[in-house]
Amino acid sequence: MKISMVFTKYPVALFAATLLLSACSPGAEQAPNAATENQAPGKASLSVELAAVEEKTIPLTLSVNGSVAAWQEAVIGAQLNGVRIDSLRAEVGDVVKKGQTLALFDQQTVNADLAQAKAGVAEAQALFEQAKLNADMIRNITDAGAVSAQERNQVIAAEKSAQARLLSARALQTQQEIRLRNTTVTALDDGVISARTATLGSVPAPGQELFRLVRQQRLEWQAEVTDAELARISEGMAVNVFNNDQALSGKVRTLSPVINAQSRTGMVYVDIPGAYAKGLKPGMYLRGEFDLGAQTATVIPQTAVIERDGFTYAFTLDQASSKVQRIKLRVNKAQGEFIEVLEGLSPGDKVVKSGVAFLAHGDLVKVVQ
Repeated sequence: MKISMVFTKYPVALFAATLLLSACSPGAEQAPNAATENQAPGKASLSVELAAVEEKTIPLTLSVNGSVAAWQEAVIGAQLNGVRIDSLRAEVGDVVKKGQTLALFDQQTVNADLAQAKAGVAEAQALFEQAKLNADMIRNITDAGAVSAQERNQVIAAEKSAQARLLSARALQTQQEIRLRNTTVTALDDGVISARTATLGSVPAPGQELFRLVRQQRLEWQAEVTDAELARISEGMAVNVFNNDQALSGKVRTLSPVINAQSRTGMVYVDIPGAYAKGLKPGMYLRGEFDLGAQTATVIPQTAVIERDGFTYAFTLDQASSKVQRIKLRVNKAQGEFIEVLEGLSPGDKVVKSGVAFLAHGDLVKVVQ
């Protein structure tokens, strides 16, 4: 009676006691363990999908990095000595035409020198005309005894000397005219001003650089490649140069005729039409791809490949045992969603298409379509 009252009053204790008696009973059955069931022999560890090893025609490209540079630069320098710059007409970045005025030198001193040279020509011209008249008179005298041979020679020599002084004066005048033309600094070709070192009021020395001009606004992409890669490139080959997400079309203009003996590399020069208009600037470092044509290659999906310990692997399936086998591969670079297999697989083989990171050699799998 007391025990019955205790269990009625404490139902939780009654339930615990019932469980304890069931566990101690010799005929009690135990529920199966889920973990034990999953580890049972013959249970597939992963469901996989297979992909066939295929032969595809893939484009051949060579990807390298290089720098953008001017096709040609024109250096425009000073040709006067002791004359100051009086005016500047161009700035860096200006697009100029051939013959356009870029700077002006002070012309007052040069004009004065030119006027003096012209006066010297006029004086030499008058002296030459007088000497020529005297010589013509001597030549017209037919009487052999009227003029001595010495006097005759002196007059003719005076004529030649006056003629030489006239030529010298004219040369000096021409020189001063050239100096006057050089007071106007002009563009040597169409292009864009890439540098300006000229300063207003300065007196540059002859030959000192004043402006630097990118001729015809023409830029090129210059890439350094190995000697083996250089042998695969030819003049006129199509090239894509990538500026962020923009692909710019170009063509190989020329190849370096020599290979650097230390680095075993050579230069490739690629023309990019309209480069300035497309946002390229000299000095940019961009990636480019050479179009080498196309070839037939053995490929598998990129998702079927895994890299472990510095090697590349894929998994094939043993149909008899439904177990995967890890195959070591030698691969080339990826082509879209595929990767080229150079060694390890043949067309027609089947590989695990995805989920290879969760597989190990000998794992039992279930193939799904």
